[in-house]
Amino acid sequence: MKLNLKLSVFVLVASILTGCASTGMSDSAKEALESGTLTAFSPITHSSDWYKSIIDNASEKEHFDYSILIARSYIKEKNFEKAKIWLDHAKKISFTQLQESKIHIATASLLYEQSQFANALNELQKVNSLLSLSNRECANYYVILANTQKRLGKTEDAYHSYISLNHYLTDTSSNAFKKNQEAIISILLTQSVNKLHELKNNATSQEELGYLDFAINHVSADPSQYAALDAAWLNNYPDHPARTLIDSDTLKSFKPNRNIVANVSGNINQIAVLMPLSGKLANYGDAFRHGIMMAQREQGLSSNIKFYDVNGLDARSVYDQAVNEGAQFIIGPLTKDDVSKIITTGISVPTLAINSFDHVSTDNAFFFAVTPENEGAQAAQKIYYDGKRVPLLIIPDTDKGNRIITGFQQKWFENNEYGKLTIKRYKNKSEVTKAIEEGMEDQSVDAVYICGTALEASLIKTQMQVTYPSDYRDFYITNNSNPGNLKASVTKNMKGMFLGDMPWLLEDSELKNSIKESLDVSNMNTLIFFALGYDSITIVPNMKSMIDNDIPLNGLTGRLTVNKQGKVVIENSWVEIN
Repeated sequence: MKLNLKLSVFVLVASILTGCASTGMSDSAKEALESGTLTAFSPITHSSDWYKSIIDNASEKEHFDYSILIARSYIKEKNFEKAKIWLDHAKKISFTQLQESKIHIATASLLYEQSQFANALNELQKVNSLLSLSNRECANYYVILANTQKRLGKTEDAYHSYISLNHYLTDTSSNAFKKNQEAIISILLTQSVNKLHELKNNATSQEELGYLDFAINHVSADPSQYAALDAAWLNNYPDHPARTLIDSDTLKSFKPNRNIVANVSGNINQIAVLMPLSGKLANYGDAFRHGIMMAQREQGLSSNIKFYDVNGLDARSVYDQAVNEGAQFIIGPLTKDDVSKIITTGISVPTLAINSFDHVSTDNAFFFAVTPENEGAQAAQKIYYDGKRVPLLIIPDTDKGNRIITGFQQKWFENNEYGKLTIKRYKNKSEVTKAIEEGMEDQSVDAVYICGTALEASLIKTQMQVTYPSDYRDFYITNNSNPGNLKASVTKNMKGMFLGDMPWLLEDSELKNSIKESLDVSNMNTLIFFALGYDSITIVPNMKSMIDNDIPLNGLTGRLTVNKQGKVVIENSWVEIN
């Protein structure tokens, strides 16, 4: 009886307000009423009079939604007094928490349009739960929330609210969706690079990482580099919502499905290797050549291999010379500048560059390198596989440290089941204690990944075990902490830590012993380049099966696979230090 009384009162007042407008209902209004498609938060596409004309003929259960709809039409027309009258009517006939939530959202919209931003935010905080609301209702909630937070100067909160809005804008081709991407990026582009990196440290999803990497590129780079950086970003985030912001010409040059298998076969008769065999990098080039020659002898490879010294020469000219002299496959060059020059000016035969290069996507270009990003990604994968969900990263505040963090985050957030992630940087040894204290404010930390020298890793581990003892917390390090000749005093403090690195660097072998006279085995970089050379020539006859059949190759550097961007991904081996 109470419900019927409230409804009767409402219908009487509504009739007075509408002036019995139902008699003049248009054909479109009749069609909308009969279809039952109108809800409280349908898009406002008509005048308030149009919406008022249908309410008398609506069913009892539709009266509440239509009153909200009419109030919203008045808000759009800036007739705030009548909008409030209709919201008051909605309150009188509401009887569920869901209806109350709808009233709070519509009221917040009214307050926002009246520039009462603090009151609008307070009204939104009264919404009981978003779980029972429809996508469209949630979208309205987040639009008002994000805009209100932005007007109140709460830009970081607004940034997160706009990201949440993405999930309720189901039409990704709509103008509303694109405008939301612009709103997110417009906030980030006003931040400093340091602030963007801080936000990146606290990112909780791959989606956030994509926005932040996009913003960092555009805040820190010269505009002439945007096209190349956007293409690289698309390689890393091919399905990201912000791709709608990238110039269409850039999108046309991006090839997500690269024809990377063309001209690659096991029948390669002549291979050219472009390496610095003189000058400052001669030791690395020589170790690389030594690895290739050792692999050729051990594996009985029949291909003719010719070495070209690129030190002090134009890499493009040397590349063209090698092709003109019959090279069917090229390994190298090594430096980033030389790789950039060759890739961006075009390659004519399959090429395995011994460096990373993300700025373009080119058919038959492959990249084989030990990168900080992969180092971080391998640590994230190991920690997750070990059942850890609350890792703490203690990383030096350097360019390499930032790249390790990027790799870790991208791998960590690939799976929605991954847990909380805390990142603390240090600029020098005096800041390590502060990084530990801040990182351990969360006592649930169950894994610590340390990026530092062997001595730094051992000292950090010792300090943490003394100050924050725990039986369930494990420590992880990667090749940055493995110089290849650890002192016993350092190794003692590293006992129990998990070390991830190339299998070649983690174990003794007859092969390693056999090269002691020709290479400095105490130099970790020399051993790395030997392994890269050994594996690169082994990859050539196996490239087609690695790509076509997704068959991994077990090399000195690790378990090797080729991804869609043509990168040879190195999967580390892990040992527990005893």
